Amino acid sequence: MKKITSDDIIYAALSLFSEKGYDATSVDEIARESGMVKASFYKYFQSKEELLLGTIVLIEKLLDADIKELYLKHQLPSREKLRQLNLIALGRIYKNKVHLLVYSVPLIGSKEEKIAQAIDRVEHHLSNVMVDFLIDAYGESINDYAYDIGFVVKSIIINSFRMSDSELSWTEHQTLAEFIVSITDMLAQSMLSPDVQHQIMWGRDSGFHEDSDQIWTKGRQIAHVLQHMDAVLKQFELDEAIQNEHMQILSRLQGELSEQNVETAHVKALLLFFGAATRVTGRLYQAESYFGSLKGSI
Repeated sequence: MKKITSDDIIYAALSLFSEKGYDATSVDEIARESGMVKASFYKYFQSKEELLLGTIVLIEKLLDADIKELYLKHQLPSREKLRQLNLIALGRIYKNKVHLLVYSVPLIGSKEEKIAQAIDRVEHHLSNVMVDFLIDAYGESINDYAYDIGFVVKSIIINSFRMSDSELSWTEHQTLAEFIVSITDMLAQSMLSPDVQHQIMWGRDSGFHEDSDQIWTKGRQIAHVLQHMDAVLKQFELDEAIQNEHMQILSRLQGELSEQNVETAHVKALLLFFGAATRVTGRLYQAESYFGSLKGSI
């Protein structure tokens, strides 16, 4: 009988995550799919989160190998390279729902942050390769619009999977990849036209593309910290009036952070109040750290 390896478990989990989603997949199901009992699973991975990190790292390696191979195909026309890059994205990232996994995982602990960073690296790498191929196809002038085109391409792919009742077939993958190239060509030709001035949304200098530690990751970290602070406050044995005051301040803090134009001084003042008045200091340091790095990115 073939010995089960960690890679076998990762591939089994990847299949289940793609079919059912991360949250809806249990360790029991992953173990059964791998041909083992639940107790044996923990000999390979300490938790489902650790396994998820392993699946993202595996996809990252496979994606990198696919892209390196594509770069070596010097004889391919630039349009065909774009089409094949779309097929790689369809097969490696969006079919496996890598782009959605981050929304299923709390991003506070060190392991969860590694998951978020790994997902960001995958998306970031794909964006950079797409920019390279767009420049190869349309020249340096497309550089300013390349991330906008990439945004549209990703939106088309995501919605294609979302609206499909079943997994896309090989033929549908090919058709979708060709359709995306046609849309890309239309967008590029329009954006390069001297007769039309286009608004750039996701430019190359945008903070969303500076590194893998993206703004939305920090935003989710802040939200989870605040949720935890809410639960901690309710557990404290405090005078009812004092606890009510704390809950009101927490509510104001949550409201302030939800505003479009955040007043940094207000947030810091509210965090300082909590630091002086309660025992949630560790969580406050986390929130203040996340908020500081978030403000620095905007």
